[in-house]
Amino acid sequence: MTEPFDDVQFLARANTRIRAIKLLAKRPYSRDELIEALDISRATLSRLLRQFEDRGWVAKDGRQYVTTRFGSAIANDISSLVDTVTTTQQTQHLAQYLPFDELGLKIHQLRGAEITEPTSSDPAAPARRVGQILESSNRTRILKHAIDPNASRPHYEAVIEGRQRTEVVLTREAMRTVNQNSETRHWFKEMITNDVPLYQYDGSLPVNLKIVDERVLLTPSDENGLIVALIECENKDIFSWATDLFETYCSQATRVGADAFEP
Repeated sequence: MTEPFDDVQFLARANTRIRAIKLLAKRPYSRDELIEALDISRATLSRLLRQFEDRGWVAKDGRQYVTTRFGSAIANDISSLVDTVTTTQQTQHLAQYLPFDELGLKIHQLRGAEITEPTSSDPAAPARRVGQILESSNRTRILKHAIDPNASRPHYEAVIEGRQRTEVVLTREAMRTVNQNSETRHWFKEMITNDVPLYQYDGSLPVNLKIVDERVLLTPSDENGLIVALIECENKDIFSWATDLFETYCSQATRVGADAFEP
């Protein structure tokens, strides 16, 4: 019997091996299908399948190959590891802006994240992307400690017109920003008039959060309040975490009336 680390090294030394075991764990493949999917020669595939069979990870079923229960377990765990490494590479430089402990946020909950960052040629890229997502949404739940009066204009209009449902929790500072802009103040007053639940939270929020249908948007900011990135995630773990976080802050906030938005 080989040492466990020997098999780990065997997989890690070639991306083709990882891709192959993941493919075979999804459904049976013929040799020709694997050659096309992996873009490898017939000789390379023969050697790879023999190595998998020797380890008990893959078995032949007629003219097709499929993972055994052991191969499926290997494929599942190696997929999780690759996802974790990918997520780490994507988000590690943003860690200083994401208070993981305070948020109760875990690295694996960010798997599959799409990151939009500002650039010198497009500093508003994250805000614009948020606007695009909000425009096509049906329901949103929002936690905000900072307000950009221009970024969410189509969203506010859709909510006021009854085309979208929303619940909003704002910090006292965000409420102050709303009141300083006559147009934004009018939008929020109209939303309350249309029975949109809007709450004021008197503490601080560690991050701006939006739950847009089944998608979670995080917009961490620097010490000057500037958004450093948009992190988009859509998986059950992050959705459950975000829903719990929103409900926690919402339960500690106070619902406000239209008189909160007077000049």
